[in-house]
Amino acid sequence: MSAIPTRASGITRPGIPKKSGVVAMSLAAGLIGGSLTGCASDDSGPGAGQQEVTPTKIDGVLGKAVSGSAGSGKATGSPITLGLINQQGGPVSNPEFTVAAQAAVGYLNAELGGVGGHPLKLEVCNIVSAESQGQRCGQQMLANEEIKLIVQGGLNVGTQSFHATLAGKKPDLIAVANPGPDVSAKNAYALNASALAGKASTPIFLDTKLKAKTVAMIADDNPGNQEIAKSIKEGIEARGMTVKLTTYPAGSADLMSPMTAVGAGDADVIMPIAVTPTACIAMAKAYEQSGIKIPLAASGLCASGAVKKGLGDLPKWIFSGSLLNIHAPDPTGHVAFYRAVMGKYAPKGAELGINAPAGFSAVLAAAKVLHAAGPDQLSVEKISKAAKAYTGPLLMGPPKLKFGMNPQMPTLGAQSAHYYRYDGNGKWVDVSQGWINLPS
Repeated sequence: MSAIPTRASGITRPGIPKKSGVVAMSLAAGLIGGSLTGCASDDSGPGAGQQEVTPTKIDGVLGKAVSGSAGSGKATGSPITLGLINQQGGPVSNPEFTVAAQAAVGYLNAELGGVGGHPLKLEVCNIVSAESQGQRCGQQMLANEEIKLIVQGGLNVGTQSFHATLAGKKPDLIAVANPGPDVSAKNAYALNASALAGKASTPIFLDTKLKAKTVAMIADDNPGNQEIAKSIKEGIEARGMTVKLTTYPAGSADLMSPMTAVGAGDADVIMPIAVTPTACIAMAKAYEQSGIKIPLAASGLCASGAVKKGLGDLPKWIFSGSLLNIHAPDPTGHVAFYRAVMGKYAPKGAELGINAPAGFSAVLAAAKVLHAAGPDQLSVEKISKAAKAYTGPLLMGPPKLKFGMNPQMPTLGAQSAHYYRYDGNGKWVDVSQGWINLPS
C-alpha cells in the first residue's frame, strides 16, 4: 500500500527530535492489559542494543516505607488472606498481574515479617471472558470470612457484576481502574487510574507540550477499549482539540485501512488505543509503512518484551504511564527496588511490564493498609477506614494519592501520568520532567 499523504505541519513539539524516524506518543496512560497467550519473556529490556541489568540489592528501607512494615525476617504468625481478582485465561489475559502480586507476597513474608508478623496469602479468582464471572468472583470473596480486603486487577469484562455483588461489603483496592463501575463503586479505592489518568493528563500534555490541535484516534471494537477511547476523546475535546475516531475489528494485523480512514495524514497526532502486543506491533508496522512523519500516540503497555521481540526493538514513541516506566532512568529508586524483588521472588523470565507493576505495587499498598488497620485484630470496618485514609507512597506511582479528589469519579486517588520518549538502543528521555496533573 502506498504511503498516506500528509499535510505540512508547523507545530513545534518540545521533547521530540526533528528526524525522519518514527516518533510516537503513548498517551493513553496505563491502559488495561492486552491479549497475551504467554506473558513470560526472556528479555523485557528496552532495546535490542542494550540489555538491562537486574539489580540484586533490595532496598529494605523503601520496602518498609511502601508496605508500612516495621518488621524484618520471616513471618511466622497466623496467615492473613488477601483476595485477588484478575482477568486471565481468555482473549484478554493478564497472568503477569498475579505473578507479580505473588512475588510481592513472597518478599513481604520472607523479609519484612509479612503484616505484623502474619504471612499474607492470596486467594485468586479469575474472570476469563464472561460478565457473569464477575458475580462468581464477588460471591467467592464474600463467602470467605477470612478475606477482609480485596485487590482487583484490570477487568475488561465482569466489572459491573463484580461490583454489584460485592456492593461495598468489603474494601476493594483497584490496582488498574477502567471507565465504568470502577470509578464509583462503594468502598473501592483506585490506586492506579490507568486510562482514566490519560483522560485528565493526556489533554494537558498534548496541549502544553506538543501544541496539538487535531488528533486522529484509532481503536479496535473491543468494548473495553471503546470505553477507554471514548473517555480519553472526551478529555481531549474538553481541552479544545478536535478528535476523529475510527474503529477496526479486534485482532486485525493490517491497520493501514483504519489509519487512512481516520485521516491520519492530516492530524497533528495519531493516537491508537493499542493495548496488546499484536495491536502494538501491527500499529508500528502500519505507521512505518505509511511514511507519516507526524507523532503517533499509543499505550504505554506497548513497551513490553513481547513487542520488542516482535519488532526487534521497541518503537521510537513517547510512552505514558500512570506508573513509572520500568525501563527509564528513575532517581527515586522505586524501579530498581521492583526489579530486584522480582528478580529474586518471581519465576525466571517473568514479564516485568504490562500489568505486573500494578499487581506488585497494589499488594504492597494492601500491606500498608492492613498495618494501619491493626493486623492482630482486623475487621472489615477497620480496613475500610484505613483504605480510605491511604495516601501512599504507592510504589512506582504518583507521590501522593487523595481518594475523592474528583467528585465525579470518587474512587480515584490521582489522575496523574508521566511521559517518556524512547530513542532506541535502550535510551529513554523523561519528556514530561515529572508527573503531570498531581492531586493538590
